[in-house]
This record gives sequence, C-alpha cells and structure tokens, in this order.
Amino acid sequence: MDFCNKISKISFEQFNKLPKTGKPNKNECTILSTIIQEIPDLNKFEVVALGTGTKCIGQNKMSLKGDILNDSHAEIICRRSFLLYIYSEIKGCLNKKESIFNVNDSKFEFNNKVNFHFFTTHIPCGDASIFPKNQDNFGNPLKIEKNEEVPTKKRKLDIYRTGAKCLKDSKEQDLHLDGDLYHKIGLIRTKPGRGDPTLSISCSDKILKWCYIGIQGALLSILLKNPIYLSTITLSGNIPFNKESLNRAFNARFQTEFNHFNHYFKHNLIIYQSSEEFEFKKCDEKNQLCPSSISWNKFMIKPEVAIEGIKQGVTKNKIGTKASRLQISKVELFRNFLNVAEMIQLEGFNKDLSYGEAKKRSFLYESAWCQLKCDVFKVWTQKDEKFMNFHLD
Repeated sequence: MDFCNKISKISFEQFNKLPKTGKPNKNECTILSTIIQEIPDLNKFEVVALGTGTKCIGQNKMSLKGDILNDSHAEIICRRSFLLYIYSEIKGCLNKKESIFNVNDSKFEFNNKVNFHFFTTHIPCGDASIFPKNQDNFGNPLKIEKNEEVPTKKRKLDIYRTGAKCLKDSKEQDLHLDGDLYHKIGLIRTKPGRGDPTLSISCSDKILKWCYIGIQGALLSILLKNPIYLSTITLSGNIPFNKESLNRAFNARFQTEFNHFNHYFKHNLIIYQSSEEFEFKKCDEKNQLCPSSISWNKFMIKPEVAIEGIKQGVTKNKIGTKASRLQISKVELFRNFLNVAEMIQLEGFNKDLSYGEAKKRSFLYESAWCQLKCDVFKVWTQKDEKFMNFHLD
C-alpha cells in the first residue's frame, strides 16, 4: 500500500472507532486531522492524536482564565491533543512505564528514531487554499506572484478563495479584483469567520510556524531535548488539491535567512494526497458545518466533544468552572507542564508562576519565535498580555 493511502486508512479507522457523539449528522460536514507516529525500526505506524472541527471563537469570547479554546479547527485541535499525548508519554517515562522517551539531566529525548506525519481532510485555510480552480492548472504555480496588471478581459484564471483575512497591521492587503487578482498570495492571515472577528491565525500560517520552530510549543520546549517537527503532510482524496500551493505555503514562503537558534531550523514538509475519501468532507452548500469538535489521543479514556471551546452539554451555571474545561485547554495543558516540573524538581517552576511567565522561561524557543515574527513573517497577531496572566486554580 502506498504511504499516503496507509496514512489516510489508519486515520479513518481511528475516527470510525470513536463514539458517534460529536460526529457530523447526515447533512453535516467537518474536517478531520490526525498525527501519525512512525517508529521506523519497528515499521510501526500509529495514530496518536486526532481532532475534528471547523470553528473558532470571536475575540470578545476569549477567556482570561485560559479555559476556553480560541481555535477549534481540526488541525489545531489535533495539535493540542498531540501535546497532551506527549505529556502522557513523559509521565510514563518518569513512572517507569513503557514510553517513547528517556530522561537525561531533566531533558526528555526519544528512545528511538521517531517520525510524525500529519493528515487532514481539507486543504488548510489561508495561503495554501488559494489556487486555480481549472483542473488543468492543478499542480502549476499561480501566475500572480507580482500581481501584474492584466486586463480583466484577458484574465481567464479563476481561483479558489480563502475566507481568511489579511492582518489589519499588514502593509499588504488583498486587492479583491477579478480572477487571479482577488488575493495576494504569501500573506499571514487570520481565520475566516462572520460577526465578531477572531484573532486566531490561519491554519496555513500555524503549520508554517511549526515548520520553523516545531509543533511542541514553548512549555514542552523547556522539557524536551529537541523540538518536534512534522515530516509529511497528507491530504485525503477527491477534494480540491494543489501541490504547488501547499509547497508555497509551507516550504517556499518567506525565503529569508532564519538564523539557527541551537536546534531550531526550517524543516520542509513532504506533500502527498491519498486516494482515500473522507465520508464527511464538505461537498456542497447543502451541507452545514458540524458545530462540534472532537479531541482524542492515544491515552484518553474517551474523546472530548466541544462546542465554542468548552465541553459539550455543560449547563450554564457550570460555564467557567473546571467542569466546562477541555483537557486540551491552555490552563489544563499548563497544569500538565507544572506536574512534570514538580516530578523532576525543575527549579523555579511552581504554581505561583503564571502561564505567561512560564512560557517566557523557554528562552531558546522564545528567542527563535521572536526572530521568526520580526525578521521573517514581519507581522503576526498581538494578543493582550492579560490573556497570558492566569494561574492554576
């Protein structure tokens, strides 16, 4: 079996094993994303994290407690489920259980060579999703690199558009002209949405960030010897797909020198499309987006279902309490980090520390991220510091 079909097959098998709760109804659609762990020496492929979803909350619904998910797109739910998986593997290592890690001088490293592969059933929102509609143009670069002045009558190239919006602070903005001049390509964008605008960066841009400084984030960077990079990205079959747009979005954008910070350096993703189709892929306008999202990883007893960033089914009087929190919320992932810090007696990390203070102590990661934002991307969303100042309750 081809690599890409193997990746999609085991992803769909894992999704099908999950309970019906949170999955789309007959006339609904969603996006599924997974992370597959490969141990080459054992020829072992295993889905270790999964997410579904298409929604994100507006900026007015963001929580100061870190207890509501801002972004519930499948790609992001999957990544957060993966972080929880890594914490579970670290704790397993410390408790002398079978684990992919060993520990040396309070730093965790993989026992064997491990690869991680990303799978998703829809082209990520943002830059990757801007490409020609004409089937003949699939796989060819968009001829709008310089947004040339082309008379409308001569312009025959129609493109897929993204609802993701250019950042307000960006010097470059979409032209909104006909045909291939509707969008400017290569720009950082925020997620699509109606009404209250979101501050969540598009999936194309977040994946690009992971290609530079890893998928593990700031807190896990304090614990891990090396960052975790994705090796491949595979999309499911029979969906709009353009390898050139994906390569542009993840591998070829921002061809600026990125100074290495110890072990942080640009990784390129190998891009595939399988022939396996997703049952709940978006087909036409008759299909409504499923309002719920699902998070799951290998160590979760059962998946968690969420709507608008909190647990599905929570009564109004429990919103804002621990009962409404997902295990992948910022505050609960922070709890996992501090639990590990206590287990290894990591100096300077205790419950008196705020989430933001802890992240700033990931000096190498934060330095690399600062350089990436300032020197490479040039622009990124700025969230108020007040959203970082929460403590564990």
